[in-house]
Amino acid sequence: MNRTTIKAIEDFLIIKRGKIEKSLLCLIFGGADLKLSNYAADLFKSGYCKYILISGGKNKYLGEITEAKWHRANLIKFGVPESNIILESRAKNSLENAIFSKRVILKHFGHIPQKIIVICKTFHGRRSLMTLRQNFSKQVKYILQPIQTKNHEIKNW
Repeated sequence: MNRTTIKAIEDFLIIKRGKIEKSLLCLIFGGADLKLSNYAADLFKSGYCKYILISGGKNKYLGEITEAKWHRANLIKFGVPESNIILESRAKNSLENAIFSKRVILKHFGHIPQKIIVICKTFHGRRSLMTLRQNFSKQVKYILQPIQTKNHEIKNW
C-alpha cells in the first residue's frame, strides 16, 4: 500500500477526541488496558460524569475475571465509589457492547441519557460510534474519548 492510501484509511478510522462535556454517563468499551478506566476515573473525579458503565466480558489476557470486573477494581482503587459503577459483563464484541449496555442502562436509569461519554481504544473509535448509532440510539450525542494504548497508537494502528 502506498502512503496516500494508508493516510486515507487512517483519516477514516482514527477519530479525534471530542470536546469533553458533562454527562450522566461514561461508557467504557472493554479491553485489557487500564488506561481506559484510569481516564474514566479522572473524568469522574473532575465532575464530567456521575456514573461509569463498563462493558466487557471474558478476555483471554485476564483469565477468569471479566473486563468489566477488572476495570471496576481499578476504578475503586482510584476513588470511584462502587455505587457509581455499573457493570455489563457479557459482551464479547462491539455489537454486544452496544446491545447489552443499552439493556443495562434502561434497567438502571429507565431511559437513555441524551449525552454519553464513550471511552475506547484509538483504533476502535469509528467502529464504536458506528455500532452505537446503529444499535443503541441515533439521538444520543456521543462524546468520543479515544485512548492511545501501548499496542494501539496512531503511529502503529
